[in-house]
Amino acid sequence: MKNHLLLLLCSIFFMTISCRSNNDENMESKNQINFQLIGKGNLMGSSYAPPQNTAITNSTQWNNFLNQIDNSSNHPSSSFTETNIDFNQFMLILVIDSVYPNGGHSVDIMTVDENAQNIEVDVEKLLQGNVTTVITQPYHIVKIPKILKPVIFN
Repeated sequence: MKNHLLLLLCSIFFMTISCRSNNDENMESKNQINFQLIGKGNLMGSSYAPPQNTAITNSTQWNNFLNQIDNSSNHPSSSFTETNIDFNQFMLILVIDSVYPNGGHSVDIMTVDENAQNIEVDVEKLLQGNVTTVITQPYHIVKIPKILKPVIFN
């Protein structure tokens, strides 16, 4: 009986050490990346874009996006903090939500973290809408240092 008890305790002890080692190996180091706001709000009128979570890494992608949202009646980019981006040093994280039949919605980039394999962007919807009867499409655009890793959106 003592041998069985001793065997059971040893098994639990080794399982605990094994699980702790596996958890330590699975915990990876994350570095939070500070980002700068480029633009946040709602596209309206005829300035809509396809819903997307995208990393913009060059001026061609950026200019195509700006041309898509800026038209003869609306110029959402006029409220951006900057539109001339040095893509040799920086990249943009662009999140555009769906078009909603009412206002009061938001899409929010909460954190941007770098780990060994990729960049992780945490996106939430802090405002859930039904405030106005205006058709809106929430967006959030931030600038981060250029990092040559895949971008994953959560």
